[in-house]
Amino acid sequence: GRLLRCPQQPLWPLGGARTAAASSGASGVGHSGHLSADMMRNQHDGPKATTGMSHAEKYLFDLNGYIVLRNVFSEAEVEAANAAVDAHLETLHERKGKLRTSSLYGRESSALAGDGSTGRKDMGGMLGWANPHCEPFRQVLCHRRLVPALAELMGVGYRLDHSPLMITQELGAEGHTLHGGAVTESGEPAWPLAYSFSHGQMRTQLLTVCMQLKDAGPTDGGFCVVPGSHKSNFSIPLALADMADPELAEHVRQPAIAKGDCLIFSEAVLHGTLPWTAAHQRRTVIYRFAPAGSAYGRGYEPSWPDAFLDGMTDAQRAVMEPPYHPRMNRPFVSASGEAMTAKPREAFKVEFDERVFGSRYF
Repeated sequence: GRLLRCPQQPLWPLGGARTAAASSGASGVGHSGHLSADMMRNQHDGPKATTGMSHAEKYLFDLNGYIVLRNVFSEAEVEAANAAVDAHLETLHERKGKLRTSSLYGRESSALAGDGSTGRKDMGGMLGWANPHCEPFRQVLCHRRLVPALAELMGVGYRLDHSPLMITQELGAEGHTLHGGAVTESGEPAWPLAYSFSHGQMRTQLLTVCMQLKDAGPTDGGFCVVPGSHKSNFSIPLALADMADPELAEHVRQPAIAKGDCLIFSEAVLHGTLPWTAAHQRRTVIYRFAPAGSAYGRGYEPSWPDAFLDGMTDAQRAVMEPPYHPRMNRPFVSASGEAMTAKPREAFKVEFDERVFGSRYF
């Protein structure tokens, strides 16, 4: 057969040199002849997320499914948070009986049972504590050191999905069966937790951010993880979830996390908790965030508690918005942690939606 050749056509005007504008896409046309990404953006779309993580940080998060950011919170911030916790110790609730975290899924794990009786203790409600005790925890929502990473991993307009939870462990306290992961134990994709990488961008559907208030040394216990499991295509062997097989358990890592550090991990990475072996109390405050239009929890229905929202800054309230797309006039947080007002939708579109749906938004 004959090989047919298509004549190549220049991508800039015939008879003239390629201009700097054509080369750079300044005219709105990219090198392939298509409209550039900037030209394709609607005027009411939120801005593109700026790169907020170093190349090394992005590599490590994509590789492992988690990263520890060092010294995010100052000594003063950690002291204020611990003082607030100390003032609310009566709200700690120990998990006993069927609530024990080493046997949540109908299986007892001797490797994670600790001393067999001391349970994990949980505390919530800190966003609604009276001032100044609420402030150390509200600041996490749009902390200047965290916003760039959160926007990188979830996009502009990220939102708080779960009410913050503080986990404490005393000496001998049990661990937690390994959970999360990209695939459920039944072998189905865990879509609500999914991690993906597409067109140069990472995205995680549910991201956990941990404010560390007490040191967790390399042999103390606490958070553990199977690095890289956020990309797994197979369900977890139950002997790994229960830490019952020493050969499988070799793949579990317990990173050292100092007070003031911030652990960030995708819920798609397999993770859990090792029994606590240190003499001091473990204190970790857990936040779970989601992209603007995604939701897992329901704490925002019908609205977050008034005590959570009263006195919040505009930036903090933006992170507390319910799930909806940034195009729907969603306020958001800038890379520096400041509140930004969304560009309004065009009036003619709003007017038409009101005629069709009886509401400004569909």
